[in-house]
Amino acid sequence: MPIVLITSPPPHSMGRVLAQDLAEKTGWPQYSREQLVEEAHAQGIKLSRLETSIIKSPIISEQLAREKELYLSFVTDLLCGKIENKNLIYSGRSGHLLFPGVGNILRVGLGVPMELRVNNASKKMGLPFEKTRDYLKYLDEDIEKWNHYVHREQKNDRLNYALFLNLENLSFDSAAVLLQKTAELTDFRLSDKNLSLLEDLHLAARARLHLARNKETTGLNLGIRARDEVVTVTYMPRQKSAATSISQALNSLEGCRENLCTMAETNILYIQEQFNPKTDDLGQVTQLAKRWGAAVELIRLVSKKGAAEPLLDDIRPEPLSANGRNGSSYTGGVEDDGPEINTDDGGLGETLEELVAMGRSAGGSTVAGAGREIINAVKENNNYSLVILGNLFLSKGPQASTRLTRELGLTLHDKLRTPVIDIKELKSEFLFGKAQAFQLIMFTLILFCIYGLVFNFQRPILNVIGGDLHEKWKWVAAIGITVFVPFVAYVYGTVSGLILKLIDID
Repeated sequence: MPIVLITSPPPHSMGRVLAQDLAEKTGWPQYSREQLVEEAHAQGIKLSRLETSIIKSPIISEQLAREKELYLSFVTDLLCGKIENKNLIYSGRSGHLLFPGVGNILRVGLGVPMELRVNNASKKMGLPFEKTRDYLKYLDEDIEKWNHYVHREQKNDRLNYALFLNLENLSFDSAAVLLQKTAELTDFRLSDKNLSLLEDLHLAARARLHLARNKETTGLNLGIRARDEVVTVTYMPRQKSAATSISQALNSLEGCRENLCTMAETNILYIQEQFNPKTDDLGQVTQLAKRWGAAVELIRLVSKKGAAEPLLDDIRPEPLSANGRNGSSYTGGVEDDGPEINTDDGGLGETLEELVAMGRSAGGSTVAGAGREIINAVKENNNYSLVILGNLFLSKGPQASTRLTRELGLTLHDKLRTPVIDIKELKSEFLFGKAQAFQLIMFTLILFCIYGLVFNFQRPILNVIGGDLHEKWKWVAAIGITVFVPFVAYVYGTVSGLILKLIDID
């Protein structure tokens, strides 16, 4: 009783034939990506436009992220509906990456020799071998982009497969037999736990599609999770007016016994000149955002002299109307492409893409200027619990950069009435790492030593406070107590603060 997900390189006929052969031998239901594409178009989802946008767009917007989530929800809902008695065989170009987090699924990869791929594609398309080879090379690159953005995975990562069949050293018939024998193993029978996880994924997918089709909630940027028939929806602060509509819409969702709508508690504003989603700095910011239940808004600050006109546009999409973007008809959630942007955005788009994938994005924009321009850019959404300043004014030199960054921090703190810190201070102030662990150990030892000395030498201490020694050395006793009490309070407060930070209580 398995679910078998087969992934093969284009053209995908080898995977489809293998899936059909397995279906004939076992009687399990079988479905292919070709059928899925037809169903997507029948339901108004412009899959080809989504693919084109992901492949050619230099900036991944929140709008495109919503469309991706809608597509994945559509696929999850469709394939879950095809499962019969916990059995399903699916073949496609990224099939093994579907149903993330669900175990006991046989995820199969096919390794097909390039010559065989070129030969099959050349016959099908009527192209010369060399042109066919070039076509498949570019197609592989496009599929890699699709996998990276849609599934956040690398296609060739062998850890994502339970079984990989190399057809260069294995005949097709042997591969079919091997696949059937593997599929019948007890390791690939859905356990109750994994079946429950699959049902949760299905309910979350149906909830997203349900909200996308509702005229009051379509176009919203929502985080949706489901567990034990309870759907939890998280929305951004700027979408708080839609909270009632979200709850009302989910009341009619079949299989949902309860829905919880929560707003991301606050925003963190992260200002920097050049962004890079692979740095530790962003990891620390997102770690803090997860602890606080916050969204992260990005601002790329550039000098007026060096700013190109296209960079001044806010890359946050305009809100969708009830029926679609700018009043157009509903298109299954996938909108037409916008104009191509070929300017360098300083890593803003790529970083925003990472935040969107985490469900922590509050948008991003590029601002030319300094404090006043930033305040004008954020004054309509001043719901920040923290402002983080990264590397700014890089062209001014180290000393001038430090001074200008400090002045910007003071300006923002004064105008926004929000704590402002440097990215270098973030870990020491809010996060718990190795340095904080060492500090906790040292201060705890000092605290134990202090209390140990106090309890073991109570008589001499009392003598200093109010006995004969006090009468002889009043000023010394007063000075000693004045120094000792704040010191103990500082050590105790440091230990308490670090323990609270360790258990994520700020």
